[in-house]
Amino acid sequence: MKIAITTGERGLNSNVSPVFGRSPYVTIVYLENNEIRKETTMENPARLEKGAGNLLADFLVNKGIDTVISGEMGPVAFYILRNADITVYKASPLDVRKNLKLLNEGKLKEVTSLSSGYP
Repeated sequence: MKIAITTGERGLNSNVSPVFGRSPYVTIVYLENNEIRKETTMENPARLEKGAGNLLADFLVNKGIDTVISGEMGPVAFYILRNADITVYKASPLDVRKNLKLLNEGKLKEVTSLSSGYP
């Protein structure tokens, strides 16, 4: 599974960003049998652009992401991800490792509609 997590800093110990499109970084984690096989963190290529959330969503679709864990997300970005069959989870205000643990335990809230987790 290929998971994208919006983060405030680089690495697995950084906190998840409370926002999607304007997050400073995106950490991509490859999970196999619920274990981290590879991790890479990159600057969010869209964060300073107009429509940052939509651009980041398109970027993640093109990266072949399966799952997104993030804070607040706008409606267009959400639907871009959902229409690409990417599962979206509302992040817990913890670091990347703890959010991945919660995901593996089934304790993160899946966002299935805008009324189920985002404004």
